[in-house]
Amino acid sequence: MSWNLRRTLLVVLLVLSWVLSTALPALSITKAERDAACADSSAAQKRLDKARDDANAAEDRYNQINQELEDASLRVYQFRDLIDEKSALIEATQQQVADRAVELYMTGGSPSTGIILFAPSLDVALTGQEFLSSVTKEDVASIDQLDSLKREMERIRQDWATEQQRLTELSGQAEQAAQEMTAIMDEASAAASEMSAACHKADLQYRQEQAVAAALAAARRSGAAGGLPASATPGMICPMDPAVLHFRDTWGAPRSGGRTHKGTDIFAPMGQPEYAVFSGTVRVYNNRLGGKSIWLHTNMGVDFYYAHLSGWPAGLKTGDHVTQGRIVGYNGNSGDAYGGAPHLHFQMHPGGGSPVNPYPTLKRVCG
Repeated sequence: MSWNLRRTLLVVLLVLSWVLSTALPALSITKAERDAACADSSAAQKRLDKARDDANAAEDRYNQINQELEDASLRVYQFRDLIDEKSALIEATQQQVADRAVELYMTGGSPSTGIILFAPSLDVALTGQEFLSSVTKEDVASIDQLDSLKREMERIRQDWATEQQRLTELSGQAEQAAQEMTAIMDEASAAASEMSAACHKADLQYRQEQAVAAALAAARRSGAAGGLPASATPGMICPMDPAVLHFRDTWGAPRSGGRTHKGTDIFAPMGQPEYAVFSGTVRVYNNRLGGKSIWLHTNMGVDFYYAHLSGWPAGLKTGDHVTQGRIVGYNGNSGDAYGGAPHLHFQMHPGGGSPVNPYPTLKRVCG
């Protein structure tokens, strides 16, 4: 039996086991118990809870602005391409009319057509009475086409200028949104560092157990959007320190060029270590969209993709085997996230195939 077939059968068995066991788990820690454990860290707990709420609202603004920014950027590029296309057509039409005028002059047409050779501009020559009186209907049609193209070009340039202005405004808003998100994550990190060990442990356990129930309910509602059951990723760890990160379920959210979001964006301070969630083999590379990236190929039936890194550990290279928990990268905003809030774009690929929503799994392992 081939390795790919074994991986596929493993995934099928994991999914089957989930179907047979989707009862909601009983919670072993209540909110009251969590609050009691955090009695000695109540101020830090409240600061952290507020930072989480603020992060939800800030991420909504961040995503909305960046979606508008992507759309505006696409329109600017489209107008630029259209301007280049129309410019080439105008140039070709101008040359066609000029060649026709020279032809008339050289073959004994009205001597007045020679005016095109000495006029200060082609437009002046083409609107002169002497030239217009000596051309044919076909020539007039070419001149009319040229005039129409120039009017159309002017409209396109005006629209292009409007979109460029909008792009400049959105770029400023996106920078402010990124700064806001970064400040909130720094505040969350500071608050978490002031919590006692007992409070931190209870808070993490409470959020993880709440997340398990929500993730299982979501997984039953829809296919890939529902993610994988817990049984598919036993023993998985969070890709970053749970105390300093923020993420939400943005699976399927629109992206530029008609794309949709096929992962989870995990926001955290710049440079935060990113860990191998399982042992496996890495592929290190750089691309336009994901920037500095890592593929983690594991032996347990699921592969993982990390994007927008600020860098990799010294010496890490494609083909290296890494153990679970080893640092494989550092949080950043490379690729098409350049200039935005630092975050890890995280994907899960069962059997190495199409991605599924990683959010339910991340909620379970990160809280």
